[in-house]
Formats: sequence, structure tokens, C-alpha cells
Amino acid sequence: MDWCPRCDQGWVVRCRVRERADVIKVCEECDTVWLEGQAVSTAVYTDLDPYLSGFGKEPLWSNLVPLERGAQR
Repeated sequence: MDWCPRCDQGWVVRCRVRERADVIKVCEECDTVWLEGQAVSTAVYTDLDPYLSGFGKEPLWSNLVPLERGAQR
């Protein structure tokens, strides 16, 4: 797991979007999203709200399945 470079307050964990095969990395604190294969950095990222809204889902952690231990939600 990486420490979030955007907020510097949370862990970045790998998650699968519920009912989809998409795997993303999400900061547990600020909900910043990196796509699988993207470096966790401040250069390229998106936020959970627009990412999940693109699939017609609400920006809730209940729409994610954590794939790593340590996810606190």
C-alpha cells in the first residue's frame, strides 16, 4: 500500500468496483482514485465521485470491494 501523495493523510488501497471487473487504487481518506497501472502520484488521478458516477453508481465505499488488508471501510 502507498501513502496518499495528494492528501498525505491516508493509505491507498486496491479495490474492485462492485459488480464490475475494474480494479482501482483509492485513498481511504480523500477518495482520490488511480487506475490500475497508473503510478500513485499527484500528476494523474481522478476522484471517486466522477469515477463511479460514470458507471451510474454513487460515490460510496459500499460500491467497492477492498482487495488488500488494511482497508478500514
